[in-house]
Amino acid sequence: MPKGSIASVIATVLLGCGPACLPANAEDAGASEEIGISSNPAATKAVTGTAWLGEQLGINKRGVRLGGVWVGGVNDLVTGGVDPGFTFNSSLVVDLSVDLERFAGLKGSSIGVDFLQLNVQPTNSDAGSVLGYIGLVGSEPYNRSELLELWWRQELFDKQLIVRVGKMNAAIDFQDVVRPVAHPDVERRISVVTSLLYGPIFALATLYDVLPSFYDTAFGITSTWIPSERYYVSYGVFDGNKARGVPVGLRGPEFNGYYFHIAEAGTDWTLGPEQKPGFLAVGGWRQTGKLATDDGLIEEDGAEGAYLVASQHLWYRDPQPINDAGVSGYLQFGWNGSETQLSNYYTGAGLTGRGLVPRRPKDSFGVGMALGWLNPNLFEQNMELVLQSYYQAHVTGAIYTETAVSYIPNPAAERGLDASLALTQQLIVPF
Repeated sequence: MPKGSIASVIATVLLGCGPACLPANAEDAGASEEIGISSNPAATKAVTGTAWLGEQLGINKRGVRLGGVWVGGVNDLVTGGVDPGFTFNSSLVVDLSVDLERFAGLKGSSIGVDFLQLNVQPTNSDAGSVLGYIGLVGSEPYNRSELLELWWRQELFDKQLIVRVGKMNAAIDFQDVVRPVAHPDVERRISVVTSLLYGPIFALATLYDVLPSFYDTAFGITSTWIPSERYYVSYGVFDGNKARGVPVGLRGPEFNGYYFHIAEAGTDWTLGPEQKPGFLAVGGWRQTGKLATDDGLIEEDGAEGAYLVASQHLWYRDPQPINDAGVSGYLQFGWNGSETQLSNYYTGAGLTGRGLVPRRPKDSFGVGMALGWLNPNLFEQNMELVLQSYYQAHVTGAIYTETAVSYIPNPAAERGLDASLALTQQLIVPF
């Protein structure tokens, strides 16, 4: 879609509509439902949407569930970067899942399939950003119709072992800082740690070239051992051809020596008399196969790295809390020793406020910082910083709109770029 006067009009209308012009339904005010939603639910959940579509079609029966989510946004790169102006992004995911225990009597079994229609523009490239201030936009091709996921999940040994096989988004099972944080009182769990839009919130920058994630998912297998309610250990192995620049989301599996292995251990807890929930996960990974820079001048035999993600509820709004309204924070850290990956070190942090705006019980807002130390073999600049703030407003039902401001003081994709300032308005419509 070209940049021009029509884009300017649309963006002015969308960006001019903030939280104040969105109605809050009366029935929502007393609800104890989740506060907020991921800025891209398809990137953080294996099963998306509200199942409204299946209900309308009358097929949500005997464990069958049909839903999905549409995310659309307009971005105005106000200044800086490579090409200031407007870009538009759209992602439609239709999700079908079947509980096979209810449908066919297969205990602990379920299957899922997701279809993706993606139409995005080079939003991050226009800003000159390596880390990316919009996580909805990844590698080319930017316009694709794709089988996003196709998996079978099996619970074993009284749900202490869970195995999932098929085409999957590994970022959901590993290094996911957005995931809900458990609490003995399910109403008080952290439903969504943050609704930031930038890329490293969905996949750590040190894993960009290797981790199967939205929207370049890959075939593989994951297994998770849950010895108690507080601990888990997960391991996964996937088609690793993403590391050599293959758009794995559009292709079937290849067995040619390129494999991505990843393992993670995690735990959660509650702190203090208010039982504020927290979460910590540490992991390590190994990519096999011969890796090379785009110019072919540097090669290496595989790569490896490690990471840590954590989140913690910091303050409750209510003296006797009944939900997760309050303030929480998160931390991320990633490392790899590669000569060919985009980023060798990454750290990120952010704060989120939920249910703090009067008469807007489901609204949330937050700030975040993403800092990547870039591979000197690929970039003249040694680091890039992305700062972002957002306000996510509940519209009605499960629909949210989100306004974000992003600032990149040192875009690193090209030498000598001016600081980038961008405004984003996004609509998230689960169905």
